[in-house]
Amino acid sequence: IWLSCTRVGRAGSRVSRAQLPHRRRRMALLNGHSREEYPNGDSYEGQFKRGARHGSGSYFCAEGSRYDGDFHEGHMQGKGAFFYARNEQYEGEWHASQRHGYGTFSYEDGASYEGRWEADVRRGQGLMRYKDGSMYTGLWLKDRRHGQGQMAFADGGHYSGGWADDARHGHGLLKLPNGSTYEGEFSEDIPCGQGTLFDRDEQSSYTGQFAAGLRHGNGTAEYRQSGDKFDGTWKNGARLAGVMFLASGEVEKVGYLNDIIVKREKLSKKEQARLAGREIPEEHPPKEAP
Repeated sequence: IWLSCTRVGRAGSRVSRAQLPHRRRRMALLNGHSREEYPNGDSYEGQFKRGARHGSGSYFCAEGSRYDGDFHEGHMQGKGAFFYARNEQYEGEWHASQRHGYGTFSYEDGASYEGRWEADVRRGQGLMRYKDGSMYTGLWLKDRRHGQGQMAFADGGHYSGGWADDARHGHGLLKLPNGSTYEGEFSEDIPCGQGTLFDRDEQSSYTGQFAAGLRHGNGTAEYRQSGDKFDGTWKNGARLAGVMFLASGEVEKVGYLNDIIVKREKLSKKEQARLAGREIPEEHPPKEAP
């Protein structure tokens, strides 16, 4: 964010050319505590060194903003507080008239950020409290959530994992308010790739592929209430085709349309054993006694 006070007393000056030499000589000799009023309506009261704001002081912007803190060779540098005309406030470290280092920003809507800054934007470790009660703790880059971080949502949900460009990205764990959980890959804020979903409402667990937040591709689902297990392909969140392992011990090949079974075929013991990864010895008629 560009602060108008970084150019005060320089750009926008209305001093006539005839006045400039006198003003420059006077400013060059200015040392110690003084008060200056600038042609653009801003004013400064504090320490000077060879005509530059240097040391502690207060800068008052014409539009109503104010800075109280340290200056170095004309720049806001060190520790200080900036009170914005729009009812926002930053208090912390500065460098070259930019927020830089550790600081706290209070926003007009009630949100707040506490953490690291670099070149006037949030960068590094920081804690953001949002106006709805949500809270993010983690890394920032270019004023956006980026890297590892945790988000506690106002509705009781929670996310811990990777972020990129202000969205969940990479591996993460999402816990929903109703008790459902997803752990796996995210892309642009939604589940995408390999992951595991526990659906509390459905009382099922699914491990497999996701696309656009839905079960899509190859995956296995286990249903706790029935004890059945489905292993097969999925499309847009619905089962397409695969093998159903029933709680009774039977195994069926199944096909679905709109997640409703339209084809069912029981498998032989040999096919079941093959799916289970074991071999069944071939049955031979008993030999007759000699």
